[in-house]
Amino acid sequence: MEKTEARRAYGSTFFGFTFISYGQRGKQGRTSFQVKKRKKLEKRIRLITKRNRGVSIEVVIKELNRVLVEWIGDFARRYLERLMGWIRRRIRQYLWKQWRNGKNRKHRLRQRGVDKWKLEKWELGSNSYWKMAEVMKAFIDIEILHQHYKLADIPGYYNKLRAERIGQDGIVLDFRYNSLFC
Repeated sequence: MEKTEARRAYGSTFFGFTFISYGQRGKQGRTSFQVKKRKKLEKRIRLITKRNRGVSIEVVIKELNRVLVEWIGDFARRYLERLMGWIRRRIRQYLWKQWRNGKNRKHRLRQRGVDKWKLEKWELGSNSYWKMAEVMKAFIDIEILHQHYKLADIPGYYNKLRAERIGQDGIVLDFRYNSLFC
């Protein structure tokens, strides 16, 4: 197989990106990452945030931050924002599992400043970790995950890198679709 070839850009894949046209001649198209890359990243995140790993939340978040910073240049900002929402929910799920019983859960949430009446309202007894992770969004919000647990703000970091690149190159990309380094 030859390494070089001449072909149309539309539908071609290059370094994991597919070029997509809007169908208007002379107009700017966009790039899209391959689904295979997305699935590979999500599988890796699932392995890191697996509930039965038996490691502390600090270790999990340190591994997550490393993986996310590695992959930041491969995806568009819109996808990274959706991905971070899913990751935050998986972290809350991991915390709920790690806290084990109701007494410890109430104690941990009270440490984070949750009112007693809120704790009693939900009774904190659901066995579905995924459902409780959604409820815990009210208790453990984005700021707590970023400040207390040191989860990286990937969309913010992405915007910072993008601004630096625009300053260096003078290139303006449609940031909703194009990745950082494409």
